[in-house]
Amino acid sequence: RPHRRRRRRRRRHHRPDDASSSNRGGGACDDDACDDACDACDVMRRHGCASSSMLSQGAEGRVYAVRFANRDAVCKQRFRKRYRHPTLDEKLTKARLNMEARTMIKARKCGVLTPNVLCVDADECCVYMERVRGRALKEALRSGATSDEALKAFGREIGVAVSALHDGGIIHGDLTTSNFMVREGDDKVVMIDFGLSYPSVVAEDKGVDLYVLERAITAAHPSHTALFDEILATYKKHSRFWNPTLNKFAEVRARGRKRSMVG
Repeated sequence: RPHRRRRRRRRRHHRPDDASSSNRGGGACDDDACDDACDACDVMRRHGCASSSMLSQGAEGRVYAVRFANRDAVCKQRFRKRYRHPTLDEKLTKARLNMEARTMIKARKCGVLTPNVLCVDADECCVYMERVRGRALKEALRSGATSDEALKAFGREIGVAVSALHDGGIIHGDLTTSNFMVREGDDKVVMIDFGLSYPSVVAEDKGVDLYVLERAITAAHPSHTALFDEILATYKKHSRFWNPTLNKFAEVRARGRKRSMVG
């Protein structure tokens, strides 16, 4: 008898309202994605969140807009990495979540404007934090409505924030214009998404952090390169350890350019 391939029946999941936004194609959603979205909804309901809607999805997790403790908040839930052993995945994900929450709290104590952490549920890999009303700096720059004075103000605020972060022994790990919010009302710049952050006082790590920011600005906003010049000047003015950091930044930048030339 010829070998018959068994057709696997695709499981159909009930998709909650907040998961539907991730299914932009309108077809059946991925099983794992549906499982994660359903789990996220269950977790948020257990924490008393009456309603939720997905704001964004990244490589590490999803961010939901929720009502938590009678206030507007966001819930960030990290994905389960199904390619890893469940025990190892649970251990690594909890450690990463706790690190993110700790660095956000420490950054706030250092004077960096960040969302206030409201609650951490390590068992469910969720962190609840204050919701910042406004738009990403990336959107503000791309709108074309940013004046030269506003651009300089953004640069000064970011320079002060990054210098305070580094002087406090924290590396953000993903400094891009998508991870700064321009807050409604006062146009203050708020640093967000500490998912790749870690503690370090090494000048090389700080230099790499600055280099990532420079590349993000020059690649996404080539007409606003003056923004990084203002950031760097402000960083030098406010950081206690600017000399070794900027020396390492120059070395990292030189290595990056050499790699670009060689290909």
